[in-house]
Amino acid sequence: MTATSPIADYHFLKLNESLLTDPYPFYALLRKHGPVCQEPDFGVYLVGTIDGIREVNRQPEVFSSIQVANAPYMDLPCPLDDIVEWREQNPHSDKILSNDPPDHTRHRKLVNRLFTTSRVRELEPRIRQITNEIIDTFINDGQVEFVFQFAHMLPRLIVGELIGLPDEDHARFRNYFETRLEFMAKAAEAPLEGFQQRTSQGGLTEDTFLRDYFVAAITERRKRPQGDIMSELANATFEDGSAVPLDSLVSMISLLYGAGGDANTPELMTNAMLTLLERPELEASLREDPSRTKAFIEEVLRYDTPVPGVFRIALTDASIAGVPIAKGSKVMVVYGAANHDEAYFEDAEEFCMGRDYPHPHLGFGLGVHFCPGAPLARLEGQIAIQEILRRLTNIRRADADPIPYVPTVIQRIPIRLKLLFDEA
Repeated sequence: MTATSPIADYHFLKLNESLLTDPYPFYALLRKHGPVCQEPDFGVYLVGTIDGIREVNRQPEVFSSIQVANAPYMDLPCPLDDIVEWREQNPHSDKILSNDPPDHTRHRKLVNRLFTTSRVRELEPRIRQITNEIIDTFINDGQVEFVFQFAHMLPRLIVGELIGLPDEDHARFRNYFETRLEFMAKAAEAPLEGFQQRTSQGGLTEDTFLRDYFVAAITERRKRPQGDIMSELANATFEDGSAVPLDSLVSMISLLYGAGGDANTPELMTNAMLTLLERPELEASLREDPSRTKAFIEEVLRYDTPVPGVFRIALTDASIAGVPIAKGSKVMVVYGAANHDEAYFEDAEEFCMGRDYPHPHLGFGLGVHFCPGAPLARLEGQIAIQEILRRLTNIRRADADPIPYVPTVIQRIPIRLKLLFDEA
């Protein structure tokens, strides 16, 4: 049965500041009274168990991703029954994140081959080199604002180099994303209003700056390939041999660059650093045996999930765990809650690196929308922690101020994290 009252007072989707800081008591209540609870403010059905989320994600033809990032806060771009036609008539619409099969499948296959485990593993020496180059920029200062100076910087440099962004353009992109981070910092003062303003300006998938840049870059690589991912995609074809439209390529490249530096990896690195600050015994363990970093990163992904939830919209009448879901209803699959599901994780509220690996956490999502960059994010997280602990010691917070979090329920990352340290 649907339970409403136990979660009504939390106003989860109104971005309650205390829940942004610590959502886990709410997640526990959600699982206790779930697996499906309808929250009262927007009428969204929250799904907080692994079995419930698996049921949703097994049915992408029923539960659409059309508004994966902002369903409660914005109207649909078209009538519900016209989604497929709307996508066909809007060539700049997202082809990966908020798309549905079968069109999503065609485009996803192009991206999947770019992030194979073997291909990513070849990047390890370069990731380690760039990590140390970033550390070099602040190590003499004895302090760092970790979120922007490191956590956002490393994945953006890596994915920029991977897709073929010229060195001379990195500064231009850095200035652009710094402005975005400053906007989020200001938005944290009024979380709901800030998030609504952010989504009304384009959300996570519409970005004029990125689109205009990559239109020119892809057009150039179609004429003169340069041996990078952008060139590979620019000249790719679908499985049936048909050409990939320019608009589709721009959408995919923009998402790869934007999400590669904005979603999952910065959150993973920052949450990993917070975990070490809160658990000095773990830091000592990883310093003694860096090979344990792999298990550490996996447990961070479970325990403090970087993307704690996304939204779906029911295209037909349906049900989840026996709860009726009417056509047009909005659903949130809450990965952050499911990753503490006691039915799957013993002592789920405890941070435990001794869990069997791999275990079925949902740190990178599930189903057709499982994060294609997961191998790269894992490797970047492991290398980042290894090199930080190798070169820095006595890492500590620079102040005792409350840590402000990005005002959204679909990303979990502090806006800033000021640290002091000694050189090892």
